[in-house]
Amino acid sequence: MFNNPLKLLYNISMKLTVLPEKTGLKKLKTSYTAAVVLDILRATTTITTALENGCRGVIPVSGVDEARQLAGSNPNLLLGGERSAVKVPGFHLGNSPLEYSAGTVRGKVVVLTTTNGTGAIKLAAQKAGTVLIGCLLNARAVAEKLLNFNGQILLLCAGTGGNFSLEDTLAAGWIIKEFLALKNIDQYSGTAAAELHRQADDVYNGVIMDDMAVACYRLALYYNNKTLDALYDSLHGQKLAQLNMYRDLIYCSKLNTSSIVPIYRDGIITI
Repeated sequence: MFNNPLKLLYNISMKLTVLPEKTGLKKLKTSYTAAVVLDILRATTTITTALENGCRGVIPVSGVDEARQLAGSNPNLLLGGERSAVKVPGFHLGNSPLEYSAGTVRGKVVVLTTTNGTGAIKLAAQKAGTVLIGCLLNARAVAEKLLNFNGQILLLCAGTGGNFSLEDTLAAGWIIKEFLALKNIDQYSGTAAAELHRQADDVYNGVIMDDMAVACYRLALYYNNKTLDALYDSLHGQKLAQLNMYRDLIYCSKLNTSSIVPIYRDGIITI
């Protein structure tokens, strides 16, 4: 065991911070080596699906009018997006990942605007050198990508209307769970963790986590593989269920079915 907690803290190579909703990002003064944006119901799941199905890139924008102006009449640009979970009138696509099939998006670029997710992506780019797109589908792939980084890492949950969302924090927890497993930490708990708590907060194998990151990790342990139950428990999941979007919930709940990690840079998301 370590005799000098301060010496241990100086040896930390990575700190994981979770922000439970995007509006809080403006208050943070820290710059991050990398940020993972999570809006699993449904923007980041949709982006991951589109790129896996051959989409050339996704351009996230904040407003509907901005999206229309950018797309113009270019036949290679598809308009995608929603407001209040419903497809924007006149757009080619909504925000359901099931709409972004290979036959629809292969070789195309999608201009996407959503209520929460696309704005969170653009905000994250103001604070982080690298912005990754995460969801449950690519949780393990994102965790593997994070092994390439050191320093301050942010997991940004888009939230819903400026509020905490259960589904995004669950996804953050699953990425942390996969990341710790890759660091040969099968479970962050027990006597060893308690001893480390006494010495240097939440330090484990060169990683320190803030309180929200630990809470997200515990949430992932609680639901474990019952991710669909978590999505049904969430307020936004209940809204989608009321809109008969059950297939979206089932799809967005799938774990580690994708090996790609979309990256946002220079205004476009690609792989």
